[in-house]
Amino acid sequence: MTFSRLYRLIREIIGGEANEFCRYFFKKEPAEIRFCEDEAEKADVAVRLCERIKDGEPMQYIFGSAYFYGLEIMCKENVLIPRSDTETVVMTALKALPYGAVFADICCGTGCIAAAILRNRPDLTAVCADVNPDAVDLTKKNLAKYGLSKRAEVVLFDVFSDWSVLPDFDCVVSNPPYIKAADMAKLPDNVRREPYNALYGGEDGLDFYKRIIKAAKSRLADKTHIIFEIGYDEAEDLYVLAKEAKLGYELIKDLSDNDRAVVLKGSFYE
Repeated sequence: MTFSRLYRLIREIIGGEANEFCRYFFKKEPAEIRFCEDEAEKADVAVRLCERIKDGEPMQYIFGSAYFYGLEIMCKENVLIPRSDTETVVMTALKALPYGAVFADICCGTGCIAAAILRNRPDLTAVCADVNPDAVDLTKKNLAKYGLSKRAEVVLFDVFSDWSVLPDFDCVVSNPPYIKAADMAKLPDNVRREPYNALYGGEDGLDFYKRIIKAAKSRLADKTHIIFEIGYDEAEDLYVLAKEAKLGYELIKDLSDNDRAVVLKGSFYE
């Protein structure tokens, strides 16, 4: 079976996800593949996997990895899957973090943000924190995979607990749970397979933002420097929170021109 025939079959089952599937399944881009070797075996396996994806199982859980900012990040069930939207947070952090800083990756999940930043900024170190033991374990593995373990401390930590137990840090970078209660029921089937606690941000989606801003200010005072990922409709809410906390505010859009990240700064950084 030629690849073109198999590709058409894959598209019939999972539609627009076909290119991404081929990237995971063949470890190549579709344009690089000309023929499918061992046609019967590969076609049968591909179809079975596509049927699982059609039924709502996330592709990244099936293959155990996600591509993120040039890295292949290990994934597992019960840990949030890295998304390309979050690369905007990484790009923002690479430009905005002060030289030699220690940043706290709060709600680190797979550790994708910390790994991408550390990989591209050798002057930085990190504290990675998550309340999910599976996420802590996965972050350690992803940092080790890219030789970054010595530049990061990974801890099990509840955002709503006492922040004084965290190691010292200078800045915060975070993609916290931020989906509103009203939007949780509208999520696609595959997203619902991801951990609820990594998605739900409270009734208005702002619980984690409020807590992180308050706790970071208590640790850093006028040196507060926070980079958040935000939902597409949360820019105004974050502006209000920044104003209440007397922090500077900068909004960053992603490549699709959606509001995607904010930088909040204290007077020390202005």
